Parts: sequence; C-alpha cells; structure tokens
Amino acid sequence: MKAEKLRKAGAAVMSAALLMNSSVYSTAVVTAADTPLRFEFEDAEITGDVTVIEDKSASGGSALKMTDSGTITLSVDVETGGPYRLTFYAFGIGTDKQQNLSVNGSSQGAIGIPKSDEYQAVELTAIPLKAGKNSIVIEKSWGWSQFDYLTAELMESAKIEAKQVTPCDQLATVETQSLMAYLSEVYGNYIISGQQEIYSGGPHGLETEFEYLKDTTGHYPAIRGFDYGNFCCPLYGSDDGSTDRIIDWVKNKGGIATASYHINVPRDFAGYTIGTRMDWGLSTYTAKETDFSPSKAATPGTKENEYYLSTLKTLAKEFNKLEAEGIPVIWRPLHEAEGGGGEEGSWFWWGREGSAAYKKLWIYTYETLTNELNCHNLIWEWNSYNFSTSKDWYPGDAYVDIIGYDKYSCTDWTTGSARNYHNDSPFSSTFYGIMEKYDSAKMIAMAENDCFSTPDKLQEEKAGWLYFCTWYDGGSDNNNYVSNPTFNTKEDTIAMYQSDYCITLDELPKDLYSKSGITPPDPSKTTTSTTTATTTADPNATTTTTAYSFKIQKKSVTIPERPALAVGQEMMIELTGAPNASIGGAVGYGTSADDWVNVEWSGNADKDGKLSVHVDLRDMPDSFRTCEVQVWWSNVWDAASEKPIDQPYSIDSCDFRYLMGGALEQLWGDANCDKTVDMADAVLIMQSISNPNKYGLKGSDKNHITSQGQMQADVDGYPNGVTSADAARIQQYLLGKIDSLAP
Repeated sequence: MKAEKLRKAGAAVMSAALLMNSSVYSTAVVTAADTPLRFEFEDAEITGDVTVIEDKSASGGSALKMTDSGTITLSVDVETGGPYRLTFYAFGIGTDKQQNLSVNGSSQGAIGIPKSDEYQAVELTAIPLKAGKNSIVIEKSWGWSQFDYLTAELMESAKIEAKQVTPCDQLATVETQSLMAYLSEVYGNYIISGQQEIYSGGPHGLETEFEYLKDTTGHYPAIRGFDYGNFCCPLYGSDDGSTDRIIDWVKNKGGIATASYHINVPRDFAGYTIGTRMDWGLSTYTAKETDFSPSKAATPGTKENEYYLSTLKTLAKEFNKLEAEGIPVIWRPLHEAEGGGGEEGSWFWWGREGSAAYKKLWIYTYETLTNELNCHNLIWEWNSYNFSTSKDWYPGDAYVDIIGYDKYSCTDWTTGSARNYHNDSPFSSTFYGIMEKYDSAKMIAMAENDCFSTPDKLQEEKAGWLYFCTWYDGGSDNNNYVSNPTFNTKEDTIAMYQSDYCITLDELPKDLYSKSGITPPDPSKTTTSTTTATTTADPNATTTTTAYSFKIQKKSVTIPERPALAVGQEMMIELTGAPNASIGGAVGYGTSADDWVNVEWSGNADKDGKLSVHVDLRDMPDSFRTCEVQVWWSNVWDAASEKPIDQPYSIDSCDFRYLMGGALEQLWGDANCDKTVDMADAVLIMQSISNPNKYGLKGSDKNHITSQGQMQADVDGYPNGVTSADAARIQQYLLGKIDSLAP
C-alpha cells in the first residue's frame, strides 16, 4: 500500500495548485445558518477553587469564577453529531489568561481568554460533538478567569484551501518554488512525517531518534529538523556541522530540511561589549532573563541591531552555501512569539516587547536575509496560536509562506511539576481555527509536536496538517517525545509511519527539487528519450545517441499590489535555449478551466541562445494575485527533414512589472533606465552593492548600473549614495506603502 501512495503523491505533484491559484482539497468546516444552542456555566459541575458568583452583567445574573485550581464540567446536549463552533463568553481577570479544554475526554488544546471587565466571545472552530450528551471540561491552567455562558453551533462541509502557494520571495530559486509546489499538492491529502534532531552535544547521538524510527517502523521521516541557534550565536557559537548535515539529508538522502533559530543574547546586554565571547550560562533566549530589546534589534544604528545583524550575516553565509547546492530550507525563525497569549505572554526574548515590536523584527529579518544578504532559498514559516489575540502578531502575507503551530498537549505543569498523560487528539479545532483566522491564505503545519496523533483520528476529523515534526528525546521521561509511550506509543508510531496517509522519506518524489510547476512524467506512459545504435567502421562497435524530447514548463509568478501610478502591466521573460531557436508559449490567468485566459508570446533566440520577451498584460484584471508562465515549444528548423527539431531550454526569470505613468526625463527609482519602476530596479541596486565589479558603475555585465541609473536610484533622501535602503524604499513604493519615490 505504501508503494501505491508513492505513485499518487509523486505523479500528481506541482500542477493543479499553480494552475488554479489555490490549493483546494478535502472537507473542512464553515458556519451553518442554524440558531446556536445556549448553555449557562452556572449549571456546570465544578471542583476546586471554582465558585458561582452573582454578576448583574452576566446573562442569568450569575457566573463562574475560576481562581487557583479546579475544573468546570458542562453537559452539552445536541441532536446531530458533527463539527461545532463553540463560543465561550468569558474574560481574563487582570491580564490575558488561558485554560485547558477537553471534549468527551479528548484534549482540544488551550482556550485563550482576553483580559477585560466584560464578557468576550471566544470562538473555537470544528469541535467534534456526538449526538446526545457531551462533556465539555475546562481545567485550570493559568490565571483567574470568569465564565458566563457557552453557545454551540453546528457547522457544515467546505474545503481545506491555501490561497497563496508560491513563495513570497519573488526571486525564490527554482528548487524553492519546486518544494513549495510539492507541499501545496500534498496539503490536505496526506501528512508529511518529520523529526527534529537533537542539538549538538546533547545527551545522545544525533541519529538516535532517526534510527529508532527506522528500526521501529521500517521508515525514516521525510522532514528533518535542524537548528542554527548555537552555530550563529556570536557569544559562544562554532560550526556544529548543521549545514553539512542538511546537504547530506537533502542531496544524498533525498529529504526535506526545516530549521529553527533558538538564538541567544546576553542576559546583561547593557553591560555587554559587542564582539566579546562569553560562556553559554551568561546568555539566554527567554524573555524575562534579558534586557535585550527586539525593537532596537530591528533599528539600524543601535547596539542591539549590530549584534542581531551579525547573527544574520553568519546565518546567510550558510544559507548561501545551501543555495549554491540547490537546497531550499523551510525556515522557522522567531517562533512561538506570543507564548501564553496576548501582549505579555511571550517566553522568548523576540516577543518580550509585544506584537508591534515583534512584527517589526520579523519583517526586518525577512528583508535583511532576502534583499540584502541574497538568501532566496527560504520558505518562511511563521508560528501562530489559536488565541483571539494571535493575529495581532502576524507579520503579513507578504512575509510568510507557511503558518505553523507548535503542539505540546501531553504535559500539564499546573501542579508545579510535570504531569504527563497520553493525548493523541488531532487538534482539528486548532487547525481549522488557524485556517479561518488567516482566511485560508497559507498552508498550516504542525511545526513542533510532542504527540502526532494517529492517522485514523487525523482523517476522521479531517485535521489537514501539512506536516508534523516531533521534538527530540531530551533525556528524561518528561521530554523523551519520540520514544516515551506517554507521548507516542510504539503502536501509534508504527501505525503512522506505515500508513498510506503519512509520507515518509522513501516516498518523496525523486525530482522534488528539479521542477517548478511541472507535472512529473509517468514512466509507464511517457518516453523522455530514445536510444539508437549506429554501425561504424568497426562492425563490433556501436555509438549511442539520445534524442531530446520537449517538455512543457509552467511557472507560477506572484503579482504584487498595483501601485497608484501604474498605467499598465507586463511580464518580462528571460530564456536560454539553442542558438536561433524558436521558443513560444503563453502567460495564463484565471480561476478555473472555464475562464482561463492565455496571452500568447513567441520569439527567436539569438546566436548565444538568449531570448527576452515582453508580454502585454494590460487586460488582466487587478484582482489576480498570481499568473502562470508557460512554454509550449522550443525548436530549430531542420532544412533536410523540413521539420522542427525539439531543443532543450530553461526559464531564467519571469518578472511581473507595472508600467508607471508620469515618466519625465528623470524617473525616480528607475535604476536600470528602462522607463519603468519595478522589482528589477531594486534587484539591480542590490547587485551593484554586493558585486560592484560586475554590476557597479564600471561593471563588466551588460546590465550594470549607469550614472543616470545611480542618480535615479538614490531615493531614500539621505546624502550617502545608493544603498540597500534605496532598494527597500522602491519595494515599499511597489507595495503601495508610500505614494512617491521623489527624495
């Protein structure tokens, strides 16, 4: 059965998602029109320090107050079984709070309760209820809370979808686009297995978890988790071999790499001198143990920024090595920022100043690595919770590719010491709550987990997590997440890794990183080449020739927001093929096969095989956020046979450009002097800075910046010449964040 699943996942990848501008798969939930049922909390069974209080603002004149301990058990009777939207009317006393929720004995995670002196509606989506009586249990976790009543509303079928499935980095490498396309095809149909490796110098060898999984199930996980925190820390870091292990995992073993970033800062940053090495014990990544400011880390010219930027530069060198090897990384920095919920719940330093400072730091990190340090092999994964305040921390669709959730539900710390219990809930409510919270914009993954549930429960509740990545064995019963049966039993581990629903390392496509938007050929139906033997002067010798067979390519391109001064739009396509080859295709857009539009193009390559074409897209509606570049043929006319002969080709770049109005003698932002302002200008600025010998004022490349281009590129208003700040300002202009580039 595993081999059959492999064919399904391998032969179908990378086509439909990019064609349709969204990934739509199995059933999910949306609100039905039925009147919600209502249940008063004062009718519940209570234990511990939960009390019934009189409250004139409560719906029945009474409410429940939960203080230091206890449980609330509410019986909810429904006629029809299925997924329900539960809305808790409650508030946190003094600050944002969270309490644990279980339904019919199955954990549904935490309820995030906002601080207020009035009852707030806290919604949880897709809670599975059975016909008849259901037991809703709220168990004390953290903070005092007050509860008025609960409503239950039946929900009906819809679909799992991710509307944005191409990388937010418009210069993403082909390998990165290819991996994103594969993930989008898997999303909602399967779950990809993953395992975090232990940190270098941990209590056991780096391969222990992976060999345990192989010995137990017969399979390795498809995704391996790495961490660059120790390596890139300027206080004590040294090369721990992470990059070499990623290269081995991806290139030699055919796996997928993800990386997190537990980067430490000095506990006493005010007293720290930049460049000083220090012992690990004098550093931290927790919020309450340092005075390090995340907002200043994102502010050039500050001491914090000097420190943080040095870590990014070290990191970028490693990513650049991986990019040179054709390796993309699912990159998950600055994770779990909201922590326990609200503005003050963070347990990591990057969230200690609240959501606004955090978003500033995330965007700075993205723009620095992407635009200044040229890391174009990253799939950016951002961590969310399912609290009412979680969206406040979201950096925005332009800076995020995947939304992750870190699930740890088998440990209860409210007793003062860990109380571990097996909890294999699929957390379907959390999955759908996050999907709904961000309007299905991104794929949702379980980026970290203790228990990964079971394939049967995941499919039964249609919890469509893209992947799971179990944390490593930490060396004690409280944190041996892989091998301790409190978290994952051997039976459940075998069931998961041997299930058709779970993709393992041996089931990943062999061409996972070599195609972007191309459906891999079915070897049973397609012949990609033909081999013939030709007799030579030696009757016993033969020569073998291989004839090239043309393959259609399709490449999805993200369309930026339309600037206010745009008067038109076009696609500029750069290709390399055979000298003098005729190459043609189309740029397509649409929401379905019924309304799909192809704008055709064609041209002849020059003597070096280079071809540039500009495709007029002025008739494409502004509502589209992606379009698709297609190549339909590439051939050279053979006079002898009077037939076109297929020739190889490659798509070098596809740049969507807005044509700007009001272009006078000097057009601010037009660094390449092509009479338009677009991403190509920002790219040229960065190229001229990073490689002045090739792209600078006296550069050798034909596309180097000119003196006129330098003058028009200097748009940041500072007399310091052309810098990365100018490129960033152009991008802000193209995104509509500023109205003019005139300095």
